[in-house]
Amino acid sequence: MKSFFSSLLGATLFVILLFFPGLVFEGAKMGLNLWFFTLVPTLLPFMVFSNILIQSRLIEHLLFLPGLFTRKYLHLSPAGLYAFLCGFFFGYPSGAKILADLLKTDQIDPKEASMLFGFCNNVSPAFLITYFLTLHLKHPEKARITVSFLYIIPAFVCLMAFSFCGSSFSLREKKTSSPVLSLALLDACLQDALSVLLKLGGYIILFSVLSNVITHIPRMRAESAAFFSCFLEITGGIPAVTAAFAYPQSYMILLPFLAFGGLCSFMQTGSVIKDTPLSLRSYFFTKILLALLIFLCEILCITLLPGLFYAVFQSSTILQGFRPVTARVCSCLRYRSRTGPN
Repeated sequence: MKSFFSSLLGATLFVILLFFPGLVFEGAKMGLNLWFFTLVPTLLPFMVFSNILIQSRLIEHLLFLPGLFTRKYLHLSPAGLYAFLCGFFFGYPSGAKILADLLKTDQIDPKEASMLFGFCNNVSPAFLITYFLTLHLKHPEKARITVSFLYIIPAFVCLMAFSFCGSSFSLREKKTSSPVLSLALLDACLQDALSVLLKLGGYIILFSVLSNVITHIPRMRAESAAFFSCFLEITGGIPAVTAAFAYPQSYMILLPFLAFGGLCSFMQTGSVIKDTPLSLRSYFFTKILLALLIFLCEILCITLLPGLFYAVFQSSTILQGFRPVTARVCSCLRYRSRTGPN
């Protein structure tokens, strides 16, 4: 699947480069700025530190106490817990990179890593609060409900899956060598982090070019261009959606796309899991299912909890179509409260 997307992307970029050199330059410049000023300062220190923890096998010692609880009740090893937490806090593709490193050093069961793969690779809270909610949506007060949709729902599904299906994992204790910290280890970890960041930067620049070209296609509606841009690369898709749709429609449209992550993050994830048994196909379908689940939760909340959503999204036009349904539900509830239970 990854080779197909790579070939298609290469052919598309070649055609675009011939006919739209100005848009290509502008998109590449935006992607380079995003990579250099945002991704590198955010991920480089984390990747180096995480590589040191994994290569020196310190995770088992650092997460020993919480690992006892997760191992017993959730069938989740300390290494799996570390990948799970980092994937939720540090953004794409940190969770996938950690799982790949843990597999290569034989610190996690392959079945456990495969189940975690689709859940521990997410947008970071810093990206959500600063870039999405504050910079473009202009509603930083929506942080709680955003975290509920994008973090609590996937985390709940993941932990429930481990509770019921994780008993088949190999959780036996493995003999590990004593941690050895040295200059050679630091140098290897730094080199690995820089190599990964260069590949991520390449994908960000390529998809920024595609996103910029799509938003400038003549006769294409702004709404359609925003959807395509979001599917390709979420960072460039957010301003396109907020420009094409008014709040809160833009917010509700972007939540499922944020859960999916975009095709760019999918390609980045594929680049960091080479030589591992992790499946990109299962990862893709898991992300699609999570996005659909979040969309369904939005619809259910609008339908069944209209009072909450009227308070959160004041005078929302997106709720107009649900007003007859919500009015009928509320009248039924008022009637039952007067008559009492049968």
